[in-house]
Amino acid sequence: MRRPRGWTNFAGQAGLFALLGGLYALTGLYGRHEASTAIANGSSVIHVERELGIGWEHTLQGWALQHDALRQFANRTYMLSQFTITNCFLIWAYVRRYGAYLRIRNALVVANAFALIGALAYPLAPPRLIPGSGIVDTLGSGPATFHSTLVDALNNPYAAFPSLHASYALVLGVAGVALTRRPWLRAIWIIYPALVVFSVVATGNHFLIDVLAGAVAVLATPAVERAIAAAGVHLRSGRRMATAFAGGRAERSLS
Repeated sequence: MRRPRGWTNFAGQAGLFALLGGLYALTGLYGRHEASTAIANGSSVIHVERELGIGWEHTLQGWALQHDALRQFANRTYMLSQFTITNCFLIWAYVRRYGAYLRIRNALVVANAFALIGALAYPLAPPRLIPGSGIVDTLGSGPATFHSTLVDALNNPYAAFPSLHASYALVLGVAGVALTRRPWLRAIWIIYPALVVFSVVATGNHFLIDVLAGAVAVLATPAVERAIAAAGVHLRSGRRMATAFAGGRAERSLS
């Protein structure tokens, strides 16, 4: 059983996620500059979803708007899932299941990498910011409000593709089922991804296509890990060859 390596290692892990968060926040500078492109892309996504028959955003948000308790549940789930629940789970996994934590971390890093690429390559406004979409911002009012000066400054409103919420929820859901033993906890983790998906769509922050892309980003983790491992092998091989070549030249110069 692998165990954590002390406070220095813990600080390094925390610093990694802080770095990822900082990089994501910086994409907001680009996203706001590309706001018109992001809105145009959003209109295209609406058309594509209609053609595919998966434009269910109005239905899901309609349920939330008809029932205030459901709306508040969606708002609070959206607010808590990405940071509070994720950080608590990561700390627990780090302390109690360190070997599994490393795999969870890798999956989240891959998800963040895809999110950064998506934010720069395909800026996308969420449904709530598309004029004429009929989707409202449920987070902007009520006791569970997401908007604040600090949050808005760190958030990129035009980086809906892929959904990091969906990526994180899928990783935590699978890990939670695998790592917990009590049946009621496993039941919660089984439905957790679905609850988060409902929250991100019902609040008007993501299209269903964003959710699907977030899931694909997580599923790509094994391929990315293999590619990184292969690159590491080639790099080490190149270094050995360079060292051997330099050693051979040194011997010839001495002789």
